[in-house]
Amino acid sequence: MEKTVSIIIPTYNRRHLIGTTIDNILRQTLPVHEIIVVDDHSTDETLEWLKETYGDKLILLTNDGKGPGAARNTGLKIATGSYIKFFDSDDLMTSNTLEVQVETLEKSDKGYITGPYFYASEENEQWIPKDNVILNYHNFPQNKPLWHWMIWGLFITIPGMLFRRDFLDSVGPWPEDIITSEDWLYLWRIAQKEPYPAHDSRCAFIYRLHGEQSVGNNFDNLKRDKEKFKILKNIFESDIKPSDKYTWWQKQIFINKFYQTARVCIDPCFKQELLSISGNFSKIIWQLYRLKMKWGRIKTKTDWQPFHGVNLDKVMVSNYTNFINCE
Repeated sequence: MEKTVSIIIPTYNRRHLIGTTIDNILRQTLPVHEIIVVDDHSTDETLEWLKETYGDKLILLTNDGKGPGAARNTGLKIATGSYIKFFDSDDLMTSNTLEVQVETLEKSDKGYITGPYFYASEENEQWIPKDNVILNYHNFPQNKPLWHWMIWGLFITIPGMLFRRDFLDSVGPWPEDIITSEDWLYLWRIAQKEPYPAHDSRCAFIYRLHGEQSVGNNFDNLKRDKEKFKILKNIFESDIKPSDKYTWWQKQIFINKFYQTARVCIDPCFKQELLSISGNFSKIIWQLYRLKMKWGRIKTKTDWQPFHGVNLDKVMVSNYTNFINCE
């Protein structure tokens, strides 16, 4: 099969950012097969500007629905590449990313590949990493599947991944009824299908820091919590141990303080299941969880846990940024 990569980019009012992303993709050492940009009904003339600037280098679409999940589904319907990368309109990657990830996947029987990423902001046309912390440089501990570590707090950025097209077909479409955490739920479904993905640290992805990080910034707390409970239901419907379900539930209470909105978000049967599981585990278990998390931060000397695959090598960070800044 021909090694072709389709990149799908949802965008909404990112005319001032997306050009950097497109230019970054066009500098890849393995030329991309097609770049599909799906505009989510922008009001800043994003599509017009892209057409004028890049012409036939891009495939431009308008979202069939609303939200990032629907936009990615719109792009996936027409994508023809044997490999798929979901990218965001503010994303960046080292120039060798497609070449490395395709090469590694070709040598494996995995459905997708993960790699390192780090947070960075742009200053004087250079990318400046935050705290020189590289995440997912080392693969997550292979004694447990990806979905297990997700319950404990691991999230691997989907734009840093590359997927076989036939694998994505088995996963199914992106959720379209969730806006703020659709990528977490999609990753959960991915992890259920393939819990031990391929991994390669020769390339990296930048989580770009700027003032417009999330489409959910304008959501009120009630709507946010309703979406998080949809995710919680997906976890409770999965075939995992009650102790794992309880860990995730207590973590969400601790981090997001759902106390008031829980009454609105949970149907009576589901609420009874939560209470039943909660009754089987003492608060001591939750305290032990918190101690474990604190010890993990001490070990990595960062705000991240060991299962995040932390690397604090400044030279490696510099190497990655050089691969991104290059023309």
